[in-house]
Amino acid sequence: MRLLITGASGFIGRALTLSAVQRGHEVVGTFASQAELAARDLPHDGVKWVRLEMQDRDQVTALIDETRPEGVFHLAAQAYAKKAWNDPADTFRTNVLGTIYLYEALREHPPSAGILLSASGAAYGAPTRLPIAEDTPLDATNPYGVSKGCQDMLSLQYSLNFGLRILRARLFGTTGPGKTGDAMNDFARQVAQLEREGRPGSIRVGNLDALRDISDIRDVVRGMWLVFEKGTPTEPVNIGAGRSFSIRWIAEQLVLLARVRVEVSTDPALLRPTDEPDNRADVRRLRALGYVPTYPLERTIADALEFWRQA
Repeated sequence: MRLLITGASGFIGRALTLSAVQRGHEVVGTFASQAELAARDLPHDGVKWVRLEMQDRDQVTALIDETRPEGVFHLAAQAYAKKAWNDPADTFRTNVLGTIYLYEALREHPPSAGILLSASGAAYGAPTRLPIAEDTPLDATNPYGVSKGCQDMLSLQYSLNFGLRILRARLFGTTGPGKTGDAMNDFARQVAQLEREGRPGSIRVGNLDALRDISDIRDVVRGMWLVFEKGTPTEPVNIGAGRSFSIRWIAEQLVLLARVRVEVSTDPALLRPTDEPDNRADVRRLRALGYVPTYPLERTIADALEFWRQA
């Protein structure tokens, strides 16, 4: 299959692109900046890399005209909550307008196998009923979550009104070795730095009381394929662990694995204006597609620390 993966150079995109190549697909992967191509786990064999600015409608249209993909995974997004707080307009131009530009182009050349949107559990906000099922209203509490909710609703609209087969995979916390911008890898990187310096010290953390549904990237990618291949456009699917872990527990695991004495220090600068207390996902719909996770979070934490030791 000729497969287009937008945002293929990102953390999830790199893992998905490698998986697509291993499955025998012909892959066109997009990236936003040259620096992204320096990632050490970036796949090269079997991938045609194309620079794409999602905010440029002409670029998006030209890419679809040239590649005529049979399947699309739409991952390209401004994915950092802190950046979304600082510049919500730019986040919306990339995440919302960029998605509209992509879907408008795909209306002219509909992919025979369909489109998968990498949607987000952040769009649910902070519902009081747990676990969070797919019929929970989207009620995001931060600009990033609102932009992902818009993507989600646009996907349903284009599917219903224009006949595009668009699947919505609502990803909850996704992590793994080498990710940037998430608590686990931030903690692991700080621990690895202290180990390199050969001295005891402290790591800076934010809200330790928050509970998060977190899965290993290697499991999440398998979940995305299941949704793409077996999903229904009118039924979004949560991709998560179905259980939540405290940020405090993650920090404690890294302290236990550290080769030097490490203490944990809360930094007020790392606290968010609003922070959901818990976001445990209901994953029964995903499990009905045949999903069974294989990577416990303890292993993910250990693998992440080893990654930063070698970085």
